[in-house]
Amino acid sequence: MAYISTIQQRTYTIDPQANGQQRNITIDEQAYRVDWRQIAPLAASAKGQTTAGGQFSLLIAGKSYDIFARDITKANQQASKTYEIFVAGQRFEVNVEDERTRTLEGLTSTGIHSGLATVEAPMPGLVVNVTVEAGTSVSAGQTVVILEAMKMENDLASPITGTIKEVQVNTGQTVDQGQALVTIEGTTE
Repeated sequence: MAYISTIQQRTYTIDPQANGQQRNITIDEQAYRVDWRQIAPLAASAKGQTTAGGQFSLLIAGKSYDIFARDITKANQQASKTYEIFVAGQRFEVNVEDERTRTLEGLTSTGIHSGLATVEAPMPGLVVNVTVEAGTSVSAGQTVVILEAMKMENDLASPITGTIKEVQVNTGQTVDQGQALVTIEGTTE
């Protein structure tokens, strides 16, 4: 599975191609052989909990790097993770999300703020739940349909704030990719 990493407003696609310490990865279609090893984990907190991260050794393209990383994901951050990375005396915040999640969000986020918007099925699946009905007010980002596909439930959100104009599916219904599920009439803010 590929991951999308954003560092200082630049986005990279990273595809780890094997499990284990040594692997081939592709960063923006450029292949590299890397060796990634954890040298030391982060210390446990007073409650005995550890935070993801620690000190790592990275060998990539014939160069060695000492890296310190820790998970700084915020509580309201659901679809991605944020890591604080220190390498060569510089600090970076890296946002990481899997490619599948980003694609699903992109299919339901159109950037439209008024007018009509349609939430479509990003892939074939089974409608597990319809959380709205015609006439319901919704906010941008609010779940309107839950679709099960590839044994995973996917929350499909309204891309705009507005009122549900039409619900075209029912719970238990099988849908095709691209099929219209819900139409929302936007409100001007």
